[in-house]
Amino acid sequence: MTRRLLLLRHAEAANPPEGDFSEEADRARPLTAEGQRAAARCGAWLRAQALAPDLVLCSPARRTRETLAALAPFQTTPALRTLFCPDIYEAQPDALLARIRQAPASARTVLLIGHNPGISALARWLDDQAPILDQGFATASLAVFHMWGSENAQSMPDWASCDAKSLTLDTFARP
Repeated sequence: MTRRLLLLRHAEAANPPEGDFSEEADRARPLTAEGQRAAARCGAWLRAQALAPDLVLCSPARRTRETLAALAPFQTTPALRTLFCPDIYEAQPDALLARIRQAPASARTVLLIGHNPGISALARWLDDQAPILDQGFATASLAVFHMWGSENAQSMPDWASCDAKSLTLDTFARP
């Protein structure tokens, strides 16, 4: 069975309170009404594509948690194994990749819900031959990567070895 990596930028969030540029205020930003609808569309799209993750790696920011919650009603599994990872919040691509590499070998599909610019930069690094990624990641954008060799049980790569040579973009969507 093929391994897939799903990178999802959180849906549209409200602006922080006027003049409050603190990390605490940024982490507390909720989704807007349009953000809730966009996240629900992402969940419906994931279900239509039969892309139910085995593991979710999610930033603990409110907007990422609310994005995940809006996905849940559309998933085929009743409860997703979810890790809220502080190191995903505002992370650079190398930190995001390090977190992905820690995923257990038993996870076939991993969903990472995070923030820009890290998500966009990681996607672009993973497949620099995909011109669609030049558009960047608007809120609620989703990139689906396929891990090469994961469909062959004899040479089954695991998450610890994933890199730009082992992952290729299958789909980029803004449901």
